[in-house]
Amino acid sequence: MATLVAFVLVGAAGMLLMVRYARERAERAGVFHSTFVADAVLAPVLEGVNLSEPLTGPEYERVLEVVRERILSNGRDVRVKVWRADARVLFSDQLQLVGQRFPEEAGELAEVFEGHVESGVSELEAAENVEERQLADKLLEVYVPLRIEQDGPVVAVAELYQDYVFIQAEVNAFMERLAPMLAIGLLLLYAAVLPIAVRASRELRRRNEQLNQHLQLEQQTVAELRDLNQRKDDFVSAVSHELRSPLTSIVGSLATLKQPGLGGDPVVRTELLGAAERQTRRLGRLIANLFSAAHIDGSRPVTFEPVDLAATARIVAAELDATERVRIEMPQPRVSTDRDRIAQVLTYLLDNALKYSPEDEPVDVGASVGVEGFRLWVTDRGVGIEPADQAAIFDRFHQIVQSLTRRHGGLGLGLHLAKDLVEELGGKMEVASAPGRGSTFTIVVPARSRRTSPKHASAPAG
Repeated sequence: MATLVAFVLVGAAGMLLMVRYARERAERAGVFHSTFVADAVLAPVLEGVNLSEPLTGPEYERVLEVVRERILSNGRDVRVKVWRADARVLFSDQLQLVGQRFPEEAGELAEVFEGHVESGVSELEAAENVEERQLADKLLEVYVPLRIEQDGPVVAVAELYQDYVFIQAEVNAFMERLAPMLAIGLLLLYAAVLPIAVRASRELRRRNEQLNQHLQLEQQTVAELRDLNQRKDDFVSAVSHELRSPLTSIVGSLATLKQPGLGGDPVVRTELLGAAERQTRRLGRLIANLFSAAHIDGSRPVTFEPVDLAATARIVAAELDATERVRIEMPQPRVSTDRDRIAQVLTYLLDNALKYSPEDEPVDVGASVGVEGFRLWVTDRGVGIEPADQAAIFDRFHQIVQSLTRRHGGLGLGLHLAKDLVEELGGKMEVASAPGRGSTFTIVVPARSRRTSPKHASAPAG
């Protein structure tokens, strides 16, 4: 369509140029006609006539008869005038114009007396054209230097009016001959160019699509880099905070033990050493999480052995100093699985549940065992998770609400590592949660016979 529009515009421009050329060509032919009439008819008939005064009497009648027979009879020429240098009419086929003077014509007549032919198209609006308005709607006016002898001086100016209908007829005839040729030429050219334009258009669209895809990828990359940079800042801030907190507590406990009188008190000493021990274990868990996320621990194979899930859960709760808060209900707790991995998973899930639950609310641990494997779940009564955020909570370093993370602690690694460990056992992790109503994290691990090629223990998911 764009090519067609372009060719139509080119054709229209070509037609305008052709019309202009045809009009100029026809007007030049009209000027040549007037020059020929002046030299071949008027000059001989005015030979010997006194042109210092307007023609009158028999002399006027003689010239008028020749003009009517040899000039005006063709229908093309409709008026003849002969001018004196002072813009006075010496002769005209319209008798009432003879002897009149039109000063406004003096400037143009002066140029013609110098030997130049002047012409123009008149819409018959000037005062001297009042009489000509009944002759035609439009005239070609030609002023010709009149010489009685060839190469002699200019003795007067002959003005001949031609009906513009004849000029227009020549223009129309010329266009009737050339317009079809122009149209056919443009059509043939369009037919030749169209396949090229189609291919170029397709290639341009393809490249535009590729460019848009590249731009989208660039925009996506920039967004991902910004998100990564933000996560890096959040992670560095969280690590600094999380590592500083237990270290500060440990240093404070040891400094208190060094004070005279306090270190000797068995009760105070036991309390301070217990606090330091708890913070040391917390610091160890944080470092272990970072090592696991960074593959520093290396890889270790999955080892299957009989595991008492209830006993494992009690051990983990004791290590987290949460024996009183963790409620364990497992009717058939013994399964065949990897003891260390299940213990780590329980550690991550219980630590997460305890952090985000009120201190006076319990955390429930349950399990069910069948021939297809076992299910293990941890239920808290904490802040809950929005549905839109549930798919992202297992991402590494993901922290839904920074204010909660700062208040409760953590690096955003626990759930990610727990999910990774469960997948190493061939299982999967599910979450059911509602804002303000707590969360239940469930792991589903198939029976040992369904597990064939375990992953490395420290390889993160995704």
